[in-house]
Amino acid sequence: MFRYVIQVATPYSTGTGIYLPQYDLIVTNEHVVRDTASVVVGAPGMEEQLVRVVYLDAHYDLAFLHLERAHRPDPLPLGGAVTLGDPVTAIGLHFGGDLQSETGTVTDTDHNRNGIRYLLHDARGEFTYGGGPLMDAGGRLVGVNMMDLPELPPRTLCLPVTTLEEILDAFRAGGGVPAARCFDCRTITFEAGHRLQDRCPNCGAGLTLPSLVHDPQPTGVNATIEQIITAGGHDPRLARRGPNLWNIRRGSATIQLAYHEDSGLVTGDAYLCKVPTDAGPELFAYLLRENARLRQLTFSTYGRDIILSLLIYDRYLSVDTALPRFERLFEQADAYDNVLVEEFGAGW
Repeated sequence: MFRYVIQVATPYSTGTGIYLPQYDLIVTNEHVVRDTASVVVGAPGMEEQLVRVVYLDAHYDLAFLHLERAHRPDPLPLGGAVTLGDPVTAIGLHFGGDLQSETGTVTDTDHNRNGIRYLLHDARGEFTYGGGPLMDAGGRLVGVNMMDLPELPPRTLCLPVTTLEEILDAFRAGGGVPAARCFDCRTITFEAGHRLQDRCPNCGAGLTLPSLVHDPQPTGVNATIEQIITAGGHDPRLARRGPNLWNIRRGSATIQLAYHEDSGLVTGDAYLCKVPTDAGPELFAYLLRENARLRQLTFSTYGRDIILSLLIYDRYLSVDTALPRFERLFEQADAYDNVLVEEFGAGW
């Protein structure tokens, strides 16, 4: 069931999605992809890629994404009706984190909120896993997790798979043409055959069609960071991981760039490898020796992660001054992780 769980990221937000090979679509929350035309998706075993938003539905808080380079496991089995007490598993996968899952039971099969029928369940841990799947004991999709129920914690609202199938079939009836549902009259408008405008042709209410949405253009320090990423030979759109955060892969190392507006610091953290469970003093002595030798780079550990970091204040940030330092971080990170794994037994 885990191979159908997808990471979703935009410059504004990150979330979880569900890949449905039989529809060639990724399902996620509308609020996650709002105000962006293209979204970064990825998963273990699937190459990260930019995908188009092809359906927006603020009423149900759903969005559909179309994979340009299809990732085709077997169709995800869809379940039917569930009953009170049925065991379920909620799954989430966010960029920069590990796949998370939580088991629980169905606590309500007909909860009405704002005119929409939801399931309620208690399969939640630290996060709700919004946009992610709710699976039954047989590994079938029974719903899309939406949000915590504020008046009844710790319960999560889940859109039943039967409702999702109705929306998918209505969208597919348009032949894959981008579409959006009007929040006021609930009518789905397809872009084909309509002059693109920001009003529902049925009731005149405001309507956001996918093709009317444009990708945001960074400004200020964020624009400079993306210029540095571009000059380094990477696509900044693929690197975006939410507000003020970018991830870049170089060789076997992953470098996370972040801008901390309050402090004015731009940080580059290369997550190299894991401290072995039986680590001896030799490993930490090596890290301390390298810290004394390195210039402008620093080793640290966070939990079991070994991190090589670079710090720059935003007032000193420019392509000319920062690119050589970031390039050195990439180069050193790709070299150090091999040393730590091969000589000190660190884990990838």
